Amino acid sequence: MTQIAQQSPQTVSKKHDRTGAVQNQLRQLKPTGERPDWLGPKLVLQPTKADLRWLDGVTNPAVFDQLDQPWWKLALPVLKQTVATWKARSDARDALAKVDAATLRDAGISPGAAAFEASQPFWQAPVQLRDYPEAK
Repeated sequence: MTQIAQQSPQTVSKKHDRTGAVQNQLRQLKPTGERPDWLGPKLVLQPTKADLRWLDGVTNPAVFDQLDQPWWKLALPVLKQTVATWKARSDARDALAKVDAATLRDAGISPGAAAFEASQPFWQAPVQLRDYPEAK
């Protein structure tokens, strides 16, 4: 009599199921801490003088203070200043829109130029409103 080996339901696997083989391979891989040969030698490049040329104009070492802070702590004061500048531009343009044409002409500003400046969005820098330079 031929005996047929009974397989338990846990060992039954289909031909296309390779999860067990992959798990066995993963179990066999253990980190050694060594660099694989196929990656080649690790190159550690020291910065050259040309790479550090941007430091030539730095006369104040305080430029490097607070570089250990998170990026958002460094960006927050810049953001506050930008919002304050935008608010000041918006307020100035609102005030410029309320000035009458005679007062604008007395100040040497064209009413058309003032209307153009007042219609600009807050993020755009102001333009020169007078036709002549301020140094006169």
